[in-house]
Amino acid sequence: MYAIRVHLETPGDRPLPGPPGAPAVRDGLERGLRGPARLSHARILVTPGAVDAMVFVAAGTLLEAEDGLRTAWGELTDPDGPLSGWHLLHCEADSRLALGLHELPSHP
Repeated sequence: MYAIRVHLETPGDRPLPGPPGAPAVRDGLERGLRGPARLSHARILVTPGAVDAMVFVAAGTLLEAEDGLRTAWGELTDPDGPLSGWHLLHCEADSRLALGLHELPSHP
C-alpha cells in the first residue's frame, strides 16, 4: 500500500462552480482507479479553491499507484468531470510516510 499526497486548485483567472463534496470525490477516485491499483482509504478535504487529499492505494509498485491515481484524477478534472477546470498540482508518494518518519516523538 502506498500513501500518496494530492493537491488540486481552481485556476485563479476565473470562478468555478462549487466543488463536489469529499464523498463524491472519493467515489470518483474509486471508479477511476483501475487494476492493478485500487483505492484502500482516502482522507479528502474539499474547500472552494482547493482539494487536499492523502490517498492510500494498494498496488504492486509505487509507479502503478501514482500512475493509476493520476489517471483517476484526470477523469475527475476532464471537461465532463465533477472537477472540470481544476488543476492537479501535486500527486506523489508522501516521502515522510515512505521513509517511516511519520511517528511522533515520544515524551518521557
